[in-house]
Amino acid sequence: MMRYTLLVVALLPMMLGVGPASKPDPIAAQCAQLLERWKDRLAAERLTVVLAPPFVLAGDGGLHRLERYRDGTILAAQHALRATYFDAQPQEPILIFLFESAELYQRLARQWFGEQDVPHFGFYRHRDNVMLMNVATGTGTLVHELVHALMKSDFPDAPGWFNEGLASLYEQCTLDGQTITGLKNWRLPALKKAIQEDRLRPLSELIDDPRFYREDLTGLNYAQARYLLLYLQDKGLLREYYRRFRAARGEDPTGRKTLEYLIWPQSLDDFDRAWRAWVLAL
Repeated sequence: MMRYTLLVVALLPMMLGVGPASKPDPIAAQCAQLLERWKDRLAAERLTVVLAPPFVLAGDGGLHRLERYRDGTILAAQHALRATYFDAQPQEPILIFLFESAELYQRLARQWFGEQDVPHFGFYRHRDNVMLMNVATGTGTLVHELVHALMKSDFPDAPGWFNEGLASLYEQCTLDGQTITGLKNWRLPALKKAIQEDRLRPLSELIDDPRFYREDLTGLNYAQARYLLLYLQDKGLLREYYRRFRAARGEDPTGRKTLEYLIWPQSLDDFDRAWRAWVLAL
């Protein structure tokens, strides 16, 4: 409890711009206000707090572990994602809960946010700008949900297939300064099986379908979108695709025209066939 109090008191003057030759930081001030609203609940659960505007981090693993997540995952991923994709910075705080205890994660997700069917790994609540993570399972979901939180400011109207595809791409990734690289992950076997059994719909249907979260296809949709973007990454086209798609979203809300432009003179059908062969060879 004392650590929590000392940490907040030490950081508030810096965040609010109090002191000689200092200027108020609007997002930092919002973080301080958010923390003020949450401080009693956080203290009651003995959660440690670290402020790194635009992030407010709270967790049950102690200060050292929270700082490791901040520096090694959250800030490292934010830096690389901004260098690669995102121009707009968050205009509101992002509250991130990092739970080492699955029991505490489940209980507080229900108690504080009314979640009844709590995901095993973690989730992002878009309307609240809040992330809850079960970090005992690893940090892959943390990066996934961080992409959603940062894309909210930079590309808020990205369609579901692309939003989830980019987030899923970095469930398994490497971070190196200004570079973030997606790697193969656990979604691959189901995707390969669907291709082999001729059950996977064309990429054009994935891109054009506004119902990304349909129950009969959600798992395959995630895998198909993820590995489409992994393929674009492999071809050196993903960063350009993101930026062109974002700029053209008014006339190309699905991203299909932008993709066809980038792969020309190859048709989308031929691109799809080449992509499937590449996936099967992974």
